[in-house]
Amino acid sequence: MRKLDLESVLPELQRRKAKRIGIQIPDGLKYRCEKIAEFFESRGYEVVISGSACYGACDVDLDLLRDVDVLLHLAHTPIFDIDRVLYVPYYIDYDLEVFEDLDIEEKRIALIASAQYAWKLPQVKEVLEGRGYEVELKTGSKRVKMPGQVLGCNYTVLRNSKAEAVLFVGDGLFHPIGAKIYTKKKVYRFCPLDGEFEEVERDVEDFLRKRYVSISKAIEAERGAIIVSSKIGQKRLGLALKLKVLAKERGRNVEVIYLDDVTPQRLENFLYGYYVNTACPRISYDDVELYSVPILTPQEFEILLGVRKDYEVDEIP
Repeated sequence: MRKLDLESVLPELQRRKAKRIGIQIPDGLKYRCEKIAEFFESRGYEVVISGSACYGACDVDLDLLRDVDVLLHLAHTPIFDIDRVLYVPYYIDYDLEVFEDLDIEEKRIALIASAQYAWKLPQVKEVLEGRGYEVELKTGSKRVKMPGQVLGCNYTVLRNSKAEAVLFVGDGLFHPIGAKIYTKKKVYRFCPLDGEFEEVERDVEDFLRKRYVSISKAIEAERGAIIVSSKIGQKRLGLALKLKVLAKERGRNVEVIYLDDVTPQRLENFLYGYYVNTACPRISYDDVELYSVPILTPQEFEILLGVRKDYEVDEIP
């Protein structure tokens, strides 16, 4: 059901006459690094495995790239066209028959999924249209490669959607929660592997409640700082500097901290009462419990400063 398509890059490696290759793997797949290395070593390649964190296609190990002929970035679709970086897709296969019994009240549906599931959305669309639904499957910004694909930092496939409801195909709640906040429409989550189907409603309320608690705590803090990541697809230094000016105009002084990897351990030596995160939005959303102080998104910081009223998810367009 799950396939890491290593065979797909072999012709390109041969064309480039590569000898030493780097392997960059997401943390959730690092347990497979030995098998992956064996696959390429058995074909005559010298393999070096990246031990750095890998949060997505926005996080390419450019240091390792300097020491290898080709860097293989596994399980993500490309955001940038970087010379000597090849992307190895990771697909989760699933049966289309499970969509035959899916009961959605609304007749105009927008289809979305994470990269591992999005590859099969055109076929899902055909099944649902055969049942009488009007299905919207749109292409987003250049940051996403497949129709219907959403990232933790990008929901542009839903921009100006005319659908009555959104159907997220996949596992986890992060992406459907983001879709709900982004579109203000009804959102369903369906996992075709276990058949779990639900409307995402209470989860959004819980999510927003926690986010506003973080904003309230940050308001009470005297000192704050804005985090900037050096990662190629996360670096928003210009945004950080604009927020710093905006804060100063409203009587708050904040510093800008530049990091290669944003972790609680890197920040624990500072004494700031809150941080504004311009790196990967999931640091604020998913990792909030790991930090001892609030980690706000840029939009949440604007709410704190009184220049924004409505809540919006953070996007890197």
